[in-house]
Amino acid sequence: MSRARGDRAVIARRAAVNGLMIAFAFTLPYHVLRTAAACGVRVYVLGNGASRGLRMSRYCRAYRESRFDGEAERLLAEIRELVALHAIDVIFPSDDVSTRLLATLRDRLPIRCTPIPAVADFDLLNDKWNFTRFCLNHGVRVPQGWLFDDVAGLRQALDSGEVRLPITVKPLNRSGGIGVFHVRDPGEIGLIDAVDYCPILVQRHIGGETIGISVLCERGRILAHATQRRDAVRFQLFANPDLLDNVGRLAALIGYTGPANFDAVLADEDGLSYIVECNPRFWYTIYLSMIAGLNFVDLALTGPSGLAGETATLDSGEVRLSCWNTVTRPWRASRFDWRFVFYDLSDPIVYMMQRAKSYDDSDVAVPVAQMTACDRTDPSAASRTTRASNRPLGQFAPLQRAPGEAP
Repeated sequence: MSRARGDRAVIARRAAVNGLMIAFAFTLPYHVLRTAAACGVRVYVLGNGASRGLRMSRYCRAYRESRFDGEAERLLAEIRELVALHAIDVIFPSDDVSTRLLATLRDRLPIRCTPIPAVADFDLLNDKWNFTRFCLNHGVRVPQGWLFDDVAGLRQALDSGEVRLPITVKPLNRSGGIGVFHVRDPGEIGLIDAVDYCPILVQRHIGGETIGISVLCERGRILAHATQRRDAVRFQLFANPDLLDNVGRLAALIGYTGPANFDAVLADEDGLSYIVECNPRFWYTIYLSMIAGLNFVDLALTGPSGLAGETATLDSGEVRLSCWNTVTRPWRASRFDWRFVFYDLSDPIVYMMQRAKSYDDSDVAVPVAQMTACDRTDPSAASRTTRASNRPLGQFAPLQRAPGEAP
């Protein structure tokens, strides 16, 4: 692995490139837009819904309201029109919905697209239940899991002792922690009454530190990666070979292409990393990695040929997430802290919109019913796990480990 050289990804300016970003949400696409603009892309946006807020960014070259209502052919016609009108050089997605749509259209797009997963791979990883089953059946370390049709089924399993605390409850297709509840003791069981979705994924809750890893892959090979931890105070990059190996095994098994972000837990009990879920697309903290010196959009635009066979990564770097602390205590601030301040204040209208929570895009997600392109689980194991109260995958069989991996 090679360390990213200096701040190349932050200060690099490529030859003028016109990019068309497809967006249906606001918060995540905004950071993808900014990360693309940082490497010299003139970003045009095609979208609707909450993404309308992107019009207010000084980094948005132009915004086109899409008439897309679920019909991919309509979106394709609009893409072709804008490519001709603005001399677009590259197309890229920015959220769950746009990533899957471009995956379905990529063989028919009029120009190149940044690396994106195949539809089957997106569905496998984005559906948290299919993802959990696949990992448990192929020796990728994840928490034990169950799936229930509704809250009543989950409560019955808890009452019977079939499922025991601590657990984490989550929807199959949302991101950003939306709809996630941690039930660690009997006093917290009432939290599941707030569940407003179905089916319900339940995972064994693993005590430990929440971490994550972001990757850019090409046919199962990791081209770039960054492992991170984040809290209300700071964002930090660090190295964790165990998590990288765990994710690398999964990427190789699938032959994955495109960007992805994995949430994980560094377990207190054994010190190993357990992947909790995957977002097979660009991710919210992509701008923080860019501020620290690794621009994943830049690398996606460059492609494998531009990396000369090397793996781009950063194994250290820290950004304080408080403009106020940086401004009032400048003697404690690093250059990354000042970049974070500039990032926010250089686009003041959107900064204020975000603080006011002007746009709610919490419901922007690929419907569970659409994610049917792939179910690559072991049929014999899948038959032992129903959507209600049979025993979960991984309950009796020990987790498979790679040769030489620590127990």
